[in-house]
Amino acid sequence: MTRREATTKLDAGGVDLSASCRALIDCLAVLHDVLKQFVEQSDRKLSALREADAEAMHRGAAREAELLEKVQEHRRARNAILARLAQGLQWPGVCSARLGKIAERIPEPFSSILRARTVALRELATTLEQKNKLAALVARNLQTHVRGMFADIASATLESVVYGPNGNHEQTRKQSWVDAVG
Repeated sequence: MTRREATTKLDAGGVDLSASCRALIDCLAVLHDVLKQFVEQSDRKLSALREADAEAMHRGAAREAELLEKVQEHRRARNAILARLAQGLQWPGVCSARLGKIAERIPEPFSSILRARTVALRELATTLEQKNKLAALVARNLQTHVRGMFADIASATLESVVYGPNGNHEQTRKQSWVDAVG
């Protein structure tokens, strides 16, 4: 179906394509807001890692879980809207198609709005991905550093304890607080 045919068939198959397009645009706007919150949360996570603030990291993890739940809720709503669009466009692949492909098949002004939303979402997703990669790298480096510190402390040199029965120095591993903890 061409864009012109879609324009004339805004009521195709009992589905109001205009309402479905508006619902999809609204759903994408909500997703955009959630992704912006994710980016802000990612900045807070990096700050908490930089400051080694365990409480802030716990709060951040809880906030990320809330945001992920919102994404899942809106994903289900978006899939339902896409199914309605597929029915209206008489195009079975809409549910699995990318937004750019959908925008090619629907009439203006919805097509332009969806393309703009797609670009904005892609930019936010790329920013979020970069920040999350950086946070993962920082966390790995921090973990490696802490493990190295504990390994250095735990591998303390031997120390003389007393002379043994044959007059030899008896040696033992140096005791430290790491032994008590670990």
